Amino acid sequence: MPPTEWEPREFRRAFTAEDSEEHGELAQFMRDAGSCLAGTDTRFIVIGDAILETVAPFPASPRFAALGAKGVCCTLASDDKTFEAHVFLKTIREVALARSERGGRKIYAIRFFGEPPGDADAPPPRPKLTCVLHGGESGEVPAAAVEKWERLAEKMM
Repeated sequence: MPPTEWEPREFRRAFTAEDSEEHGELAQFMRDAGSCLAGTDTRFIVIGDAILETVAPFPASPRFAALGAKGVCCTLASDDKTFEAHVFLKTIREVALARSERGGRKIYAIRFFGEPPGDADAPPPRPKLTCVLHGGESGEVPAAAVEKWERLAEKMM
């Protein structure tokens, strides 16, 4: 449930290699995300040498496929396949749900992280994938979407 007074907050959960199996804890988190956020407009962001962003309703039912040495691939796809995101579960070691405020806008994000850097002086890793609830033209995330995100955060605690 949303707090009566809004404050920034972050929920983090670490995952092991065993969690990356189709019936592991990370796969269950992906299923929970689908069931909680289904149909919620979400901005999917991947940052590498380029930045890719798109807005699509969060898919209700992730699919899983074992791809040999690559491990289990989780596919988030729209029914008409105009949107697809693929996450190799064995590369994900931590998930963070964070709500923050930037530029007067409230942000509700899910970030998928890989291995932490081995060097303590190294900068923190960038997320492999970030999913942000989309606020539309006004920038304000609809209350129904915030409730869905909060429900997912409760499952993660």
